[in-house]
Amino acid sequence: MGRGHGCGGRCVQGPYAQGLVHSETQGHGEGPGLAHRRRRRRRCERLLRRGQGLIVLLGDQGGPLKDRLAAVLCGTQGSGYLLSPRLVLTAAHVVARGSGIRVLVPGSREPVPCERVWHRDDASCDAALLLADEPLTDDARTPRWGRVGGLAPLPGCEAIGYPYAQRGGDARLESEHVTGTVKCGSALIRPTYVMDIDRAPAPRADGGSPWAGFSGAALFARGLLIGVIAADAEGWLHARLKATRVEDLLGDGSFVKTLTEFGCPAPDVIREVHGPPPDPDAEFEERYAAYVRNKHSCLTIYGVDLNHDREWPLDASYLSLEATARQRPPGGADPTAGTGPLPADRALARQDRVLLRGVAGSGKTTLVQWLAVAAAGGRALGDLTYLHGRVPFVLPLRHLARDGAPLPSPESFLSAVGCPIAGAQPSRWTDRVLTDGRGLLLVDGIDEIPEPDRERTRRWLHDLISAYPGNLWLVTSRPSAVHDGWLALDGFAELALRPMNRDAVTEFVERWHSATGAEASLARRLLTAVRTKQDLAALATNPLMCALICALHRERKGYLPHGRKELYDAALAMLLERREQVKGLFETIGLELTKEPQIALLQKLAYWMIRNQQTEIHRSRATQIVSDALPSVPQVAQLGDARRVLDHLLLRSGLLREPAVDAIDFVHRTFQDFLAARAAVEEGDFGLLADSADKTQWEDVIRMAVAHARPKECANLLRDLVERGDRLKDRRVHLLAMACLEHAAELDETVRTLVRARASDIIPPRTIEESDALIKVGPMVLELLPGPEELTEWEAGYVLETAAGIVHDAALPLLARFCEAPWARVRERVVDAWGSFDAVRYAREVIAHLPADDILTVRTPGQMATLEELGSRPRLRLRGDFDESSLAAARPRPPGRTHELVVSMNNSLRNLDFLKEWAGLRRLTLSNCPNLRCVDALAQLPGLEHVSLDEPGGLPVLQDIGRWPALRSLVLGRGNSPSSMADWAAVQCHPTLDDLTVSAPSLACLPPRLVITGLRRLALVGSLSAGRLLGMPGQFPHVSVLDLGGTVRDEATGVHRVPRLPALRRLIVPKGADLTGWEGLSGVEIFEAP
Repeated sequence: MGRGHGCGGRCVQGPYAQGLVHSETQGHGEGPGLAHRRRRRRRCERLLRRGQGLIVLLGDQGGPLKDRLAAVLCGTQGSGYLLSPRLVLTAAHVVARGSGIRVLVPGSREPVPCERVWHRDDASCDAALLLADEPLTDDARTPRWGRVGGLAPLPGCEAIGYPYAQRGGDARLESEHVTGTVKCGSALIRPTYVMDIDRAPAPRADGGSPWAGFSGAALFARGLLIGVIAADAEGWLHARLKATRVEDLLGDGSFVKTLTEFGCPAPDVIREVHGPPPDPDAEFEERYAAYVRNKHSCLTIYGVDLNHDREWPLDASYLSLEATARQRPPGGADPTAGTGPLPADRALARQDRVLLRGVAGSGKTTLVQWLAVAAAGGRALGDLTYLHGRVPFVLPLRHLARDGAPLPSPESFLSAVGCPIAGAQPSRWTDRVLTDGRGLLLVDGIDEIPEPDRERTRRWLHDLISAYPGNLWLVTSRPSAVHDGWLALDGFAELALRPMNRDAVTEFVERWHSATGAEASLARRLLTAVRTKQDLAALATNPLMCALICALHRERKGYLPHGRKELYDAALAMLLERREQVKGLFETIGLELTKEPQIALLQKLAYWMIRNQQTEIHRSRATQIVSDALPSVPQVAQLGDARRVLDHLLLRSGLLREPAVDAIDFVHRTFQDFLAARAAVEEGDFGLLADSADKTQWEDVIRMAVAHARPKECANLLRDLVERGDRLKDRRVHLLAMACLEHAAELDETVRTLVRARASDIIPPRTIEESDALIKVGPMVLELLPGPEELTEWEAGYVLETAAGIVHDAALPLLARFCEAPWARVRERVVDAWGSFDAVRYAREVIAHLPADDILTVRTPGQMATLEELGSRPRLRLRGDFDESSLAAARPRPPGRTHELVVSMNNSLRNLDFLKEWAGLRRLTLSNCPNLRCVDALAQLPGLEHVSLDEPGGLPVLQDIGRWPALRSLVLGRGNSPSSMADWAAVQCHPTLDDLTVSAPSLACLPPRLVITGLRRLALVGSLSAGRLLGMPGQFPHVSVLDLGGTVRDEATGVHRVPRLPALRRLIVPKGADLTGWEGLSGVEIFEAP
């Protein structure tokens, strides 16, 4: 095609304007989880090959954004557009020189250097991708990609760039917003887009193009990015521009690979736009995303300010908690098989379906909000780029299952939760979203529905998953609400939220005091108290309890209650009495309404809800309960009739809310349970309490009832619990009785002995439920727990989980005994528990006893500071955002002491200069370090025998593989796997490399005649196409172990086809793989991946 008019045959390379850096430009305009990225790219490429059009990811860009409009400088000047904070899309000819590239965006003072990471310049494509040295914006949103369908002209298209025509007499840079119509029937032979400009600029006096400098501007249509401006079309008097089509870019595998490597997820599919009318799905998704962000972008922080609403922006107050994953082999649960703690909000990056357990107040619902806002394009995405393109559905079960109502079908999701725009959704929109696998389904609160409803809820989930595979699912529950493996048949992994460790408590306390505007000294005094008082530290284990402690500490000027009951009593007094005073109620009604009359009514509501297995109550029923109670509470009766009293409690108590029309609930389940327990004790319903001990909804009620009861009542209730457990042969009831002991301030010693005797029969714990129940018992159970000498590996894991979960210094001697356990995975759990205790004391009393050859995981600065005292470890894992100075401080002493290093989950790491003093390293793993750009320091580690590198991609590992003459094992993620014949040749030439792990798609660039004789083990991960395996038998003649456990089936082939390698002795296949034709194959052992 013609390359344009003027300026050397291109449309738009203008001369670099003098003084550009100093011009006034203001006012002018970590990657997804591996499996998800595989699905995205495979589906995108397949649909493009078929020429089908598409639906798009849910993004938040409705056309070009001001802070994304780049000026690209490379000798001459062009335009560009930011696809992510660091990735710039421009025209290839603008950066043809390939070096000295710099970029400016509105508001920047200096150009930022860039590297050209992808380019293509041929008849149908003129485009390039640039990677900036630093983020150019803090906006993490990604564009929505599109293509133009049909031949009808598409008006209203737009592009913003920096053309010559817009510069003034001083030749300084200025932007221009160009609109026009894309003529879809033009340029069909050599496909490009052509846009007729609504108003063409005047010709230049020197004959050059007035569009010089506009090349690389992004072309948008109805909010979708459809092209990149490339040329001023000849013969049209500057009234027509040509553009490279986005569909051609996304059909190029190397372009898609570069996108995903550098933080811009490729779309699952591309939306096709036509002439009017616009796509109703896209318009609705934008409205719905905005609604989700607004609805869920704040959370309640108890006690922040009694004068105002207790809401705080989610991105400022969200605290990332940790979860522990447990895998279950056949025959039972194995607590030692987890992967260690991981950020809870990253759980769905590893698993498509997760059942998350957590105690009351542990942050389950807040996590649901956080994920929903992230998926809807919220600004506070952090490392949640794996949620880009997902459509969130927040489904609180307490609302969905109200009054036994049928659980909703997908088309009713929005209406069932009261979404005000539910009626505007296009017909079958939800079905299309879920069929495309774009849904994020957040099902909150299995424990908040009656037990009889839980089985129908499980069937509802099963039916939805069967009908709509491929979406992301998070289901939340209290720990004991459903049994272990409740959703295992539907492929759910189970995670448990961990108690807040000391660092998390510190962060929460500081954020809470910042939110309230309290003095920093108040926060410091509270943190000192939490660290020095065991009883207080035992309470500060989840966000709800920490918030109450913070509020009471401020309210009482440093005085804090000691036990859980005292804490709740004080919190109720604060919310009821103090709230009345600050609201000025006395002046309004001339009546001082104290705490007790309000509690008398609130506890009756709570008790009715517990007895009827409800977490909500209909307004009419609540009004009747209040009406029946008014004669016995004359002080409240002075307010008026029952309706007015109930309105008062809703508006003034701070404990009730109205989540839907005519539905009332408590602001937190903890308050409901506490007040119901008080009511049960006052009414003498101890028989009902004992008879309900096997019902999970009653567990916290019974514990608090023991706290409320008088000594004789307490003793009788505990005896009844023991008898109930005996009669039912239910170990959980005995454990519940044991957990109640800490709340019994005064108790007959014979009853205490009886309860402890029954509980001792359950030690050691052998299930997750038993371990969780023993944790609730508290420190008194520690003396009953055995050491590892008498246990199996599984039992040792559960005992260790119990001791670590109690979070008391009395647990340290027992935990130290497990340092000598013969099982490595058990000892790893000892290290995982480090964060829950004082870092220095735990290091001295526990970590110091670990075998020297165990790998030591360090997660916090406090733990890092103990390394000098502990002495350098031979094997070290540094997990988290440690900066370069911290990493340098961890250097081995003496040099050469550490031979294995793992650096993971580090967003701060940009280079490896800290490794200059790690000369003895033989094994190095770099995992999830998305901002790492320079690995030159690896050249100074010639002794490396094992190297593993997944993120980021594009690092020159294979180019310099020869610098490691002793290398035996190499593990490369998708972005660093071989991408050229030269890369595979480097593998072939290495003299000692015999173990290789690479992405399966990298086989596509394996030269057909290249024979790699050195490899003995080959592992492939990612999308496995049968066609890519056809040449393998002759090219890997000595591979005896082929590991395909990390691959996924290519949808085009239908089954795994495995090459019969001549030396193959062991084959590892994905779980559930089709092994037709392999049965009874002599000489080959076949294993299924876990």
